[in-house]
Amino acid sequence: MNTLSRYLLREVGGYLLGGLAVVILLLLGGVLFEVMAPLLARGADPLSVGQYLAHRVPEALVRGLPIAYLFALLLALSRMAEDSELKVLLASGIPREKVIAVLVGFGAFLALLGFVAGESWVPAELQKSRNVLRQAILSKPRALLQPGTFFRDTYGRTIYVGDVKDKGFSQVRVISAGEVLIAKRGNFQPGKLVLEGGLRVTFDQSRPRTVITFERGTLPLEDFAISPPSRPSDLSLAQLRKRMQEYRKFGRPYYAEATAYWRKWAEPAASIAFALFAVALAFWMLGGSRSLGMVGVVTLTFFYYATWSVFRIMGEQGVLLPWLAAWGPDLLYAGAALLLLLGGKR
Repeated sequence: MNTLSRYLLREVGGYLLGGLAVVILLLLGGVLFEVMAPLLARGADPLSVGQYLAHRVPEALVRGLPIAYLFALLLALSRMAEDSELKVLLASGIPREKVIAVLVGFGAFLALLGFVAGESWVPAELQKSRNVLRQAILSKPRALLQPGTFFRDTYGRTIYVGDVKDKGFSQVRVISAGEVLIAKRGNFQPGKLVLEGGLRVTFDQSRPRTVITFERGTLPLEDFAISPPSRPSDLSLAQLRKRMQEYRKFGRPYYAEATAYWRKWAEPAASIAFALFAVALAFWMLGGSRSLGMVGVVTLTFFYYATWSVFRIMGEQGVLLPWLAAWGPDLLYAGAALLLLLGGKR
């Protein structure tokens, strides 16, 4: 690694670590405010909440890495432009293409790192976070189960909870192939679901075959998953491809899955587009009194997050083609970089 590369990466690296810490805190703060704060208010175990947030850190890290890199690039290169360091580089015979090569190369490394982590580390940690919630529900259902919740167990049964009380829940429905259990009350015990005051109905095709009442019954409950089991963005590429094939086979729309599939590639690759844009903008500001400043850095960083959210929603609703919804923000920054490079001063 030559002197120019070391200098550029050192300048950007400090801002990158700081920006990444801020972005992770913001993303986790959103999870805490929207999901976990209501659970804490209802008496959820703070330790379980802390474990859940810890397992969500890798997701925030991978998702926030490109945003933090954009923030770091804009801040570092803006400072270098204001202090005339970029002018000195050009006067020393170092072309802007070398600066682009160093920062785009580092952006490609971050993109590869984010993609690999997003396909291996993040799904494993998300599964652990769901396990933490599952164990918390078993120990204190009132804190984490919402009235009207559906969940499924390892035997494929769908369980509905109508109301949640301090010592259990009521209006329980257990639906499986050819059988429905209706109970007034229920509660979790180690390895089982206990139902009281119920009715068991079996079916022959669509017609009821037997109707039996019971005072108390138990069902084995080794594992369960809260519905919906996962968002499309939580799935791996292989899982998304499989789901899209199934939906295509049955004629079901799969806009959300296709958008999530393309975003698996586009989100990490944003680091490359950001490097192009930041370098182009920095050299474009040379030769005048232009200054980006902290406000400009924050605005351009937030603009990516805004377009990222809007394009995602439009893709999931089928308003935009999934690949365009995923790659749209990257293309906007890359297109702006091209215009700035063509019109910038050397």
